[in-house]
Amino acid sequence: MPDDESYLNESLRKIAKGAGIVLIGTIIGRAFGYGSRLIIARLGASDYGLVALGFAVMSIVATLSMVGLQSGIVRYVSFYKGKEDKGRIKGTIISALKITMPLSLFFAIVLFWYADWISIHVFHDANLIPILRIFAIGVPFFVLAQNLLSATVGFQDMRYRVYTENIFQEPLKLAAIVVLLLLGLGAAGAAWGWVLAIIVTTFIAFYFLEKRVFPVFKTRVKAVLMDKELFSFSFPLLFAGIAGIVMGWTDTLMLGYFASSTDVGIYNAALPTAQLIRAIPGAFATIFFPVISELYARAKIDDLRSAYSAVTKWMFALIFPVFLLVVLFPERVISILFGAEYIAGATALSILMCGFMVYAVMGPAGAILRSYGRTKTVMVTNYIGAISNFGLNFLLIPIYGINGAAIATGLSLALLYSLNFMFAYRVAKIQPFRLSYLKIILASLIAVFVVYLLTKYVVGVSTLALIAMLFVFLILYSGLLLFMKSFEDEDLMVMRAIDQRLGTKSDWIRNVLKRFL
Repeated sequence: MPDDESYLNESLRKIAKGAGIVLIGTIIGRAFGYGSRLIIARLGASDYGLVALGFAVMSIVATLSMVGLQSGIVRYVSFYKGKEDKGRIKGTIISALKITMPLSLFFAIVLFWYADWISIHVFHDANLIPILRIFAIGVPFFVLAQNLLSATVGFQDMRYRVYTENIFQEPLKLAAIVVLLLLGLGAAGAAWGWVLAIIVTTFIAFYFLEKRVFPVFKTRVKAVLMDKELFSFSFPLLFAGIAGIVMGWTDTLMLGYFASSTDVGIYNAALPTAQLIRAIPGAFATIFFPVISELYARAKIDDLRSAYSAVTKWMFALIFPVFLLVVLFPERVISILFGAEYIAGATALSILMCGFMVYAVMGPAGAILRSYGRTKTVMVTNYIGAISNFGLNFLLIPIYGINGAAIATGLSLALLYSLNFMFAYRVAKIQPFRLSYLKIILASLIAVFVVYLLTKYVVGVSTLALIAMLFVFLILYSGLLLFMKSFEDEDLMVMRAIDQRLGTKSDWIRNVLKRFL
């Protein structure tokens, strides 16, 4: 690294490179993932709801099996990478497998055996029985893949997680679902397609870790087992993971209990659509955690604070205008993606978008807490969010149905993200806000307002018109950011890093931006 280049610049460059890969991979993965959902949705809202419930239950069982160790793997692999301790890196990975694999097999057997009781007594639908048993088979494979991929993330190289989950798994899932549905297997075929993709993903993840990142089994490095340290760090995250289960699946599960699989299907058109807004911050946050863990290990606290501020700004600038557009046209978004049968979820989509938007405003504060070792604080905030989510869903779903689930989840998410932000500030004295945020907000509001007026009073609301207006919006928004001088030197560094990773050339763009700094 050149003498005149700060350690902060290298860290931000890692984040930008990783985020660029994750963002592109996420776009590809989301496209194929939505293709899978659209295909399943064509079976009808009821069958789509059954598959959504099955995947929700599998995710719960897998989360219990992993006992919070994914974050522990990332944290300790990246930490000991900074200290160049290969023995403890290997020991971290092996210790995680020793703990999680027996648990995943146990929980998978329990789910398979009691699938009929769960389907009839909890969700009141016997059609769910075969779906749950199919997803039970996928549990140990899902857990193993997540452990292996968490290890690759710990090395601050996002390529392999993106290749595995987005480039390979999602297209394979879509292809398997299409083939099995063409064979007339219905909802069970969709579930099998999903599980088969998970199984193949496990072998791909193993190949990438063993052959491309860090050989765990074919190496002479002696493992220094990390059972005690890893479990001590991760055990509070088990409870945070349970709270995450409540946050992630209470709305879907309670709709299945209080309402019907059709309502679950409609809601699961709105929820994944709203979650799209997390693709961009997720891209940054995933690589942000191991980078700041290394910064913390090296006692580069000032650089850590600057990295947090820069990353949050990037997240906000990319997400806020998208948020405004979706909230203005929720019916059209739902209709385009899932069809007219699901338009009843448009209001829920707008509500959920508001909850997820808080994350973009606050930034990845939870990653700050984990990097400082404050996993108990993470546990507390997750439980507060989970309890509020459970209570609000319990109160609002019987009254407002789908919209009640959206209100409960949106409010709980906003509370959770705000608490993480406040505790991160208390622990690290970090807050990401800058005056440039106001420029981003103003540029977004102006661009969205112009597009809204053109759409409503000039070109009309149609799919073709919305696509055309999207390009108009992007040009106008970019121009306003330039005119308001919203860019800083760090943004040019990020663009250069993305060029290096993706092999693109944006020299002329950076030269233009320099005129507006």
